[in-house]
Amino acid sequence: MRIGVDLSAIQPTKSGVDWYTHRVIQEMMNLLGPDEQMYLFSNRETGFEPEADGRDNVTVVRNGFTYQEPWRQFILPGLLRRHNIDVCFFTNFVLSVAASCPMVLTIHDLSVWLYPRTHSLRNVIWARMLVPISTRRSRSIIADSNNTKIDIVHLIKARSSKVSVIHLGAPDECNPEPQPEDEEAMQHYGIIKPYILFVGTLEPRKNLNMLIQGFDQVAKSRPDIHMVLAGRRGWMAQAIFDELERRDLLGRVHITGYVKEQYLPALYRQASAFIYPSLYEGFGLPPLEAMSSGTPVIVSNSSSLPEVVGDAGLYVDPLSADDMARAMEAVVSDPELAMSLRNKGLERAKQFSWKKTAERTLDILREAASI
Repeated sequence: MRIGVDLSAIQPTKSGVDWYTHRVIQEMMNLLGPDEQMYLFSNRETGFEPEADGRDNVTVVRNGFTYQEPWRQFILPGLLRRHNIDVCFFTNFVLSVAASCPMVLTIHDLSVWLYPRTHSLRNVIWARMLVPISTRRSRSIIADSNNTKIDIVHLIKARSSKVSVIHLGAPDECNPEPQPEDEEAMQHYGIIKPYILFVGTLEPRKNLNMLIQGFDQVAKSRPDIHMVLAGRRGWMAQAIFDELERRDLLGRVHITGYVKEQYLPALYRQASAFIYPSLYEGFGLPPLEAMSSGTPVIVSNSSSLPEVVGDAGLYVDPLSADDMARAMEAVVSDPELAMSLRNKGLERAKQFSWKKTAERTLDILREAASI
C-alpha cells in the first residue's frame, strides 16, 4: 500500500497543527508494515528529509510552488496520481478536492464557526468554503476529541459513523525530571521564577486579555510572582501588548516569542503553575504537555479541555478574570494543592501518547484504502 501525506501544513515555527502533523507522521513512519510505502508531499522543506533518506519505505516529494492552497488543489492531485497513491492523509482541515484516491482528513476544531471574531475574515471565508466540501469528499474524518466530533456532526452535518475520535499525545521530552539545560532556557529567555506559564499562539481565541486582567489581581497581592506568555505572535496580538501597558504589567509579564523546541520542556517543568484560559479548543496540547511535565494545570471549563484534563486540573470560567485570579492564587499559595494537581496530572497524562495516536490513524488509513 502506498500512503500519501500532505505535509504542506508544517511551518518552520511550529504551533498546534504543525506539531500534530510532525509527531503523528514521525510515529507512523516507525509503524509501517513490510508492504507499505509512505510518500510525504509538500511545496516546501518538511524537516523529514534527513530521516527519510535513511529509510527505504519513506519518500519526500517536494514541489516548489509558493502558495499553499493552490498547490494543494491544483498540483498535489497530479502528484498523487503519478506516484500511484492508494490513500492520502490530510492533517489540516482541507483536502485536495480533485484528488481521485481515497482521502482521510483531520479536523482539529470548528472555532471559525463558533468563534468567527477570533479569526481573520480571510480564514473564516477559506474555512467555511473548503471544510464542508472536504468533509464530503473524505472517506474518513479524524477528530481530536469527542467535543470536536460533536461539532463536526452538528455544524458540518457529517455522518457520525464517518468521524473517529483520536486523542493526541505529549512528547517524551515533556517529563518532570529536571535537566541540565533547564537553567540555560531560563537565562536564554530572561525568565524570573516563580512564574505562571501560558503556552500557545498569541491570538484572540486564547483569551489572553482576560488572563492578564486576572493576573493583575494576583500581581498586586503576590509581588514575587511573574507570568510568562510563550508563543509566536498571531492575528491581533497587539491588543495583548496594549493591555499589558495599560495595566503597567510589562515588567511582570514576560513574552518570549516563539520558543525553540529544545527549550519548551524546561519552561513547563520550571513553572509554578500552567494556565490555559482559551475560549475554545479542539484538544489543547499545552495542558497535556504541562501535565506530563509535572506542572499544576488550570484550564477553561469549556470545549474539549475537561475531556483532556479530567480531574487533574482546576477549572475556571474563561469569561471571569476573578475566577482565574482565584485559581492562580490558590495554586501558588497552597503547596498541598499544587502537589495534588502535579500527581494527578502525571497520572492523567499517561493515558495519552503519540504512538497510540499514530497506531489508530494508520488503522484508519488502511481501512480507507481497502474499501
